[in-house]
Formats: sequence, structure tokens, C-alpha cells
Amino acid sequence: GTGDQVVPAFVLDPIVLNSSYNSPRRTAFLLDGLRALDTELRARGSRLIVRGGDPEHVLADLRAEAGAGSIFAQRDVSPYALKRDRRVQRDLPLVLTDGLTVHPPGKVVRRDGGAYTVFTPYSRAWRAQPLPGPRDLLPAPARILTPSLASIPIPDAPVEHASFPAGEQEALRRLEAFSA
Repeated sequence: GTGDQVVPAFVLDPIVLNSSYNSPRRTAFLLDGLRALDTELRARGSRLIVRGGDPEHVLADLRAEAGAGSIFAQRDVSPYALKRDRRVQRDLPLVLTDGLTVHPPGKVVRRDGGAYTVFTPYSRAWRAQPLPGPRDLLPAPARILTPSLASIPIPDAPVEHASFPAGEQEALRRLEAFSA
């Protein structure tokens, strides 16, 4: 495309959703987060396009429908995601970006380069790292142009988890409370 439109999309990967690692509460948090994101996008004249299925095929179809030049996604460091993303990158122009974290995955490691398996030593090492400087983040645009594409409804959450609501606004509220 010309770069003047964005297709905010999420692929509901059945392997992830049906994984024993993915508890009903985790699934509920994910789906509630997608609903919160969709609400934020709608306030900007856009919406979240949700599709289900194998990510490689879904992204190929979505890219063709939208005439997109590139696909941008946040890096996921779980073993399944690393393998999936390498597979997708073989055939599609998938550009992975780091999420907004204080220390990116892989930065806080043991002296031998291995991952921590106990929280307290990890916490000490995390706190010993220098904090990053200010980031040049662009503010969210007031309007987002999104082509009209088919989307499935966000499924209902399998359980309630009101004790830990999802979404950016809740995350910012919790960060403010933690930082106070």
C-alpha cells in the first residue's frame, strides 16, 4: 500500500488458544485486551480486524486483501512464537519489533548467559541494570485510516477475571499506582 492506511489486526491462532499453557483466565485476559484495543481504535475511526486460523495463511490473505507492503508485529519470545514467526518470515514481509519494556527479553541473564529460573536472583539482576533513557514515542494519531475488511467477532471470554482487567488504560492506571 501507500503507507497512508493501517490494518490493525489480530490472528486468533488455534494452537495458542488450545494450548495447555493457555489457561481460561489467560484466554479471558487476551480477549478482554482485544476488546479494549478495538474500543480505542473505534474512537479513532478504525477497528480491530480479527481473524482465526493458521497465522501464515491468515496473514497472507489479509496482506493480499489490503494490498499491504509489510506486516508489523510485536516480537514474542515464547518457543512456539519464535518458530512460528521464522516460518511466517520465510514467505511474508514480517517485521518484528520489540515491545515497550524496561529491559527487553534476553538482556537480563545469568553470568553464564543462561536464563534465570528463580525470581529473586532475576529481580536483583533486573534492578542492577541501568534504566533506559527517554524514548522517542509518537503519540497515537487522532484518526486511523483502515480499509474495510472482513472480521470475525471477538469471542466471549471463557471465564471472568475482573480482579485483573485488561487493556492499556488499566495498565497505565496500575503503573501510576505502582509508581506513586
